[in-house]
Amino acid sequence: MKKQLFSFALLLSLGTSFASSSFAATTAAIGQEQRQDRDHDKGRKGDKKGQRGAQHQQRRLDQMAKDLDLSSKDKAKVEKIFQEQQQQMQALRSRSSSADRSQAMAERKRIQESTDKKLKDVLSKKQYAQFEAKRQERQRQMADRHNDRRGNDRRDASRRS
Repeated sequence: MKKQLFSFALLLSLGTSFASSSFAATTAAIGQEQRQDRDHDKGRKGDKKGQRGAQHQQRRLDQMAKDLDLSSKDKAKVEKIFQEQQQQMQALRSRSSSADRSQAMAERKRIQESTDKKLKDVLSKKQYAQFEAKRQERQRQMADRHNDRRGNDRRDASRRS
């Protein structure tokens, strides 16, 4: 009787350990499949982000053309200028590392100055002044959003001092 009870307990423990190991293997396999699916989706999300970025740029260009009353010819020139700037910035980001941050910032500034010079050649003085005012307004809004997210509005902090 003791032998049968011992054999039964041994079989039960072996069966349990076998079941738990197969469960663990199955769970690991499912987890790996889910990670692969998630990683695959990330690639697609990146594509969507690129599409959204292009759509955003197109909307900004359309709004700029409307605000500055650009001709279709001038709009095409401005679009080409912005595309060149985007390609230069993308190339800079791909070859930059955090070690040469100041060098990358100087290069960004050079690209921006080059873009501004090209825009001045295409736009009239009045159009460029409107463009510059709109850009400064956008930068101010971005700075305000940044400060709001950080929870420290610098203007309020300076008033308290």
